[in-house]
This record gives sequence, C-alpha cells and structure tokens, in this order.
Amino acid sequence: MRRKLAGLTVLTVLAGLAIGAPAQAAEEFWTITRDGLVMQYHRVTKAVAPVKGTGVTRSDFDGDGVDDIAASADFLNHSLPYYPTGVVVVRYSSTPQVDYFMGAMTTDTGSSFGIALVAGDFNGDGYDDLAIGDADEIDTRNKARGGGVWIIPGSRTGLVVDSTRHFNQSSPGIPGDSENYDAFGASLAAGDINGDGRDDLAIGAFKEAIGTIKEAGAVTVLYGASGGLTGTGAQQLHQNQAAVPGSAERRDHFGMSLAIGKVNNNKYADLVIGAPHENDGSGANGSGMVTLMWGSASGVKLSGATSVTGAGVYKATGREDTIAWYLGTSLTIGDVNGDGLGEVIAGAPNAQTPHLDGGLIAVFTGRTGGLSGGAVKIITQRTTGVPGSPEDGDRFGATLAAGDVTGDGRADVLVGAHTEAIGTKAEAGMITLLKGSSSGLTGSGAQGFDQNHSVVPGGAERGDRFGGSVALLNLNGSGPFDALVASTGEEVAGDVPGYASATLSRFHGSSGGIVAQTGSWSGRSLNTNRLEVLHYGQKIAGPHSSGPWY
Repeated sequence: MRRKLAGLTVLTVLAGLAIGAPAQAAEEFWTITRDGLVMQYHRVTKAVAPVKGTGVTRSDFDGDGVDDIAASADFLNHSLPYYPTGVVVVRYSSTPQVDYFMGAMTTDTGSSFGIALVAGDFNGDGYDDLAIGDADEIDTRNKARGGGVWIIPGSRTGLVVDSTRHFNQSSPGIPGDSENYDAFGASLAAGDINGDGRDDLAIGAFKEAIGTIKEAGAVTVLYGASGGLTGTGAQQLHQNQAAVPGSAERRDHFGMSLAIGKVNNNKYADLVIGAPHENDGSGANGSGMVTLMWGSASGVKLSGATSVTGAGVYKATGREDTIAWYLGTSLTIGDVNGDGLGEVIAGAPNAQTPHLDGGLIAVFTGRTGGLSGGAVKIITQRTTGVPGSPEDGDRFGATLAAGDVTGDGRADVLVGAHTEAIGTKAEAGMITLLKGSSSGLTGSGAQGFDQNHSVVPGGAERGDRFGGSVALLNLNGSGPFDALVASTGEEVAGDVPGYASATLSRFHGSSGGIVAQTGSWSGRSLNTNRLEVLHYGQKIAGPHSSGPWY
C-alpha cells in the first residue's frame, strides 16, 4: 500500500522480507527527497515505558530529560529500494519506536552517510535536533561529490522526519562551491556561538581546496534561528584568512576535528578547530595544530584567535622521546578545574610516547588569552596514575568526551584507546576516565576499563575495538553524566564470522567515577525485516564528532 503524507512516500512493509532477523511489528518505510537527494527512513514500533529525567542532557530528541541514542552503523544485508550509503539508528528513552535513517545510492556516490553525528537544539524549542554528515554525497546541482549535512528536528514524539532539512555548499547563503572530495560534513560540532539561546553548527570540509591548494581544509558555521539552521549569515573559515592563524597548505586538513564550548566565561561558546596534518613531515618535534576562535554576538569573532602546534607542546611533554604527532586529531572542551574557564583537550593518538602511535592528550588551560603552549598539560599512559601499559599502536586519545561524571562540578575526560592490546589480543581496546580536580585533569584516581574486566560486558577479543567511539550523556535521567562506549568490531552470538554487528556498553556516573552496567546493546538486536546492522556505534551523537583519521 502506498500513500502520500506531508510530501513523503510511505510504504507499508509486507511480511516475508526477513533477512535473518525476526519479523518486527508495525514497521514503516519512507523516502525523503531534498535537493534531488534521497534519504531512506525506516521506523519500527517498540514498546517503552515513558520516563522523566532531570539534569543536563545532550541528545534529548523527545524532551523527556533523558538522552536518546543516535549512533551510526554499516549494514550487511538489506531489503530497501536504494542501496544504503550508511545507517544511523536512533533509540529513544520514551518515544515508542526505533528510527533508522539511511543514505541512498541514487548516483555515483560514496558510503559515508553518518560519518559524523551531533545533537543540538538549533531552533531553540527545547528539543534536540540531529545533524548527520555525509561527506561523499553528490551535489545534484553540479554533480560534484562535495558532501552535505541532513538536519532532523526533535519534538515531543521524537525526530520529525517530514521537517528534515538539507545543506551543502550549493545551498542559499552557504559560502564556497561544492567540489569533488571537499568532504563537507566529515566533522561536526554544535553549540551556541552567538549566545542567542539556539545552538549553531560548525561543519568541517577538511579536504576543501583553498584556491589551488588542495586539501587545505575549511570550516563553515551555520547559525540557529526560530526555524532551525539557516544559511543566512553563514561564515566560512580557512587559513588564508587574516583572522585565522597559519596559512593554507596542501593536506593541512583544517577542520578534520571540531569542538564548540565555553573556554572563557562570557555567554558565548567558542570554536576549536583541528588541523592534524599541519606541518606534517616538516619538523622533528611534532605536527598538527589546534586553533581557538572566540564566539561573539555576531558569530565567530574575526580577531583574537590563537593556535598551538604539536611542536609547540614539545617542551611540555618533559621528555625528549615524547612527540605530539598529528595534534588535534580529536577534540573536546570541558572545565576540568572548576574555575569557570573551559579547557581544550586535544588528542594526538599517533604521538610517539616513545612507543610509535602510543598516543597522548594535551590539556590546554582555560585562559581569557586563548591557547598557549606554555599553559598545557600532557597526559600519556606513562603519566602517574593512568591505567594501562604504553605500547606501540595503543592510540590513546583517538576518541574523547568531556563532562562531569562524578558530580563535583568539574568536567572529567573519557579517553578511548581502541587499538590497545589486552594481553595477546591485538586491538581489543580500552577506555580511561581521567578525573577533574582543583589542579586540573589528573591521573590520580583514574579508572581504566577493558572487556576483560568482570564488570564489563563481553570479553576482550582481537579486533573488538572497545572505545572506538565514546560519549558522555544522561542515560539514567539523574545525577552526573553517564558513559557510552562502542566496541565497533565486537561479534555477538549469531553474527556471521568476520562481520561484527558491534555493541554499546553503558557506564553510569557516580561520585567515584563510572560504574559498568550489566548487558550491552548490540547491533544485532536492532536488525529488522529490512536491514541487518553491522559495526553499530561507529559514531555516537553528542556535542561534537570528528572526521576520519589515518
């Protein structure tokens, strides 16, 4: 049966389409067309007991005070009209359904729908909205594979699919032009830069050419309004502008990582931009760059920007054999010492510690003067109190999330090392919670978890990649933030060998840190009559989502 509803095609799903999963009740399938592009939408009814939470939330699409979980995935099999270019699954805390959003291969395009995910209240209605990046998407206006972003607003009944909006570099007001492999939408960050009570969206295009300089990178900022994000007043930032530190160079990849948060103590959130391949191959003391640009009533302020390179933190490592290669691969912001100024935390998972790709994080002290290589603390797995044994290929700092999990008013930082070996199990992965204190982020009292801990679901296995993505969200509706950790290579019972459906593990916040919860959510449990989920949890929606790294 086919009918039209609010401009959408609605199909009633018939029985007999099972692809290895039990049939689900009350399934629907819609297609949404924007700018000549198709997004596929699949809804499965699921009985839930409505909840009501308190405390700060970060991805609360249905407004019940408990965060909902939006996570990207691949697929193994499908019964869809279009070949999917990626999957985003939304599990609600109160809304009685699970939503599946999928790209559609209608032209020659790549598979990157969901490469970045963030949540933010872009229209100021009290419900978070979901932004989905698709960095390989075709621009139908000029046929360039430039990338785009889909915005789905929240409501009391969850995400409102028929109000979906779409942006690319051909959209009205958006600076620049869509060009092949710009990777517009490969990274995203949400926050209120202009202080108007609505979140704004920073969009990375880390392969954007600046003039004839290939893959220099650029960032576009869209501002929130009562009707949601708009191209009106949009800003594009790149390193050949006088207001932006550095200069555009081939393969700098400016904008591969992004974060928005309050670094100083005014009402405007600030924008942090990573260019992890800045100075790659040109020095012996580090590479990569992190740039801080201030927020203001008119948007990103075009003065007062500061930056620090990987070489600029070399002295702060305190060791000749510790070098921050590719600083700014990952980013987050949090006030770890409780002084009202936010610290910028930058990951360098390929850092030499002296182990190759051992990884480190650089914690830049919150200052009204911005970033400084003289006001930074370097933390590695050799730092006193930090769990784990430093080894080649651990990639400590590949994923980051900041938020108060202990309830003491200071941000803590969750650090993923998804390729950490656990015993003889290569790339099994681990996470570390570093706690905030009056003296800043510290190894004292740090917690380390891998899947060989008796309290953590599953067991450490080769290629599990526990910590492949992390988020700090309000999962239980009370108290401090809780942690969500993906094992993107985890195979569960029933998976085809070599094709991991993956899992998400939950940890609740407490005064002593994070506490592992029994059971986990698997991608396999989300299989439907139309879709079989693979590598669930590649990205988890929160305030920021970094692009790919090498």
